[in-house]
Amino acid sequence: MNKRKTIRGSQTPTPSASPIPLDPNDLAPECIRVDKVYDWVFFANKYENKNFIPDEDCRAAVSAALAAGQRVEVQCTPPDPSEVQSTATIQENGNPGRVLIIWTVPVLVTILIDGEAECSFTVRTQFTDEIMLCVPTGITNANLNVRATQVICSTGGVLMGPDPFGPMIPLKVVLCKDVQVEFPVKLEVLAKFCFPRPNNIRVPEEKLRCDLNLLEFPRQCPGLFPVDNCECQATALARNEDTDATFGTGATADIVTGLSTLRAEICQECSLADSTFTYSFTDTEVGPTPAPTATGFQPDFSFTFNPTSIDRVTCGDDALTAVGEGTRFFDGVPEQLFYELQIFTGLVGPITEGFRLILRNTANVVIFDSGVVEALVEFGECDTFADLIGDDFDD
Repeated sequence: MNKRKTIRGSQTPTPSASPIPLDPNDLAPECIRVDKVYDWVFFANKYENKNFIPDEDCRAAVSAALAAGQRVEVQCTPPDPSEVQSTATIQENGNPGRVLIIWTVPVLVTILIDGEAECSFTVRTQFTDEIMLCVPTGITNANLNVRATQVICSTGGVLMGPDPFGPMIPLKVVLCKDVQVEFPVKLEVLAKFCFPRPNNIRVPEEKLRCDLNLLEFPRQCPGLFPVDNCECQATALARNEDTDATFGTGATADIVTGLSTLRAEICQECSLADSTFTYSFTDTEVGPTPAPTATGFQPDFSFTFNPTSIDRVTCGDDALTAVGEGTRFFDGVPEQLFYELQIFTGLVGPITEGFRLILRNTANVVIFDSGVVEALVEFGECDTFADLIGDDFDD
């Protein structure tokens, strides 16, 4: 293992910081009269197409401007989400069942010639989604709450199109969508805030048929929604903390002295969906900027790492571990890796609270280990149903 020398010298002290506060989301008894949420998904998709100009005079003006070399620009204005029309139809009840949703999005397009508006017209784009949701028997189309939350549009310059269509307008529309399955009930519950799940159930080729008995209230879909509560939560904040990191494994590994910066919020409000972190390592030794190589030059090992998924969080005594996948950037070049982020309070070596980040490649070989790094940490336990009801909850 190679030990690299550190650069010695004065450094500007960083201002003192305070820990990131925890946002608790513990259970409490509630009596409610509400629409019970049987399922809840949030997702988006994109529409791209070339559209002809419907107004004949405008088409002629644009064609003449293009032929004369004038500047022709296109602007698009997305509608308010409330103006997006949607129709949801249950094709098959089940756990999960199949739902068809049709969205119609009116987008205002304006054409300018040399900075002056020539004409405006509305392009109606349409999205069709077939998704799997918890829609047991008793749930009808009236129980589907479907709405758009955001519309984003963009367009390029005018394209020359074939006769008789004339000039064509390229248009790209992104639609963000919120879909909930609801049914009115009266409940006395132990409650906590919950969050939507990703639209990650693939539509099967063959229809699912479930034999369900008629009930006063439709049965909830177990294991699908709501998602499990985290058993603990933690935040960690480190700014340019001294780090002796290990790059590689075995005899060829390098120990590199640098600075670690981390901002992590794991299971805020006791929900796995409300988790995020960012990490960067700054090599404080002199070297060129490319990623590590086998050449005789001393490389710069600085990089940034951002998670693309946080798959699982496990809890221990005053500590948690988050695992998933993410992207490391060496000099702007991305690399997909697996990570393990540990956040702890309590004595670990000479440090009373901090973190440790381990990165592995797709062959499950450790390629980076930050070691134990000091950080400002807030850690807390989350109340679950088992905590309040007792050990017999799972029986």
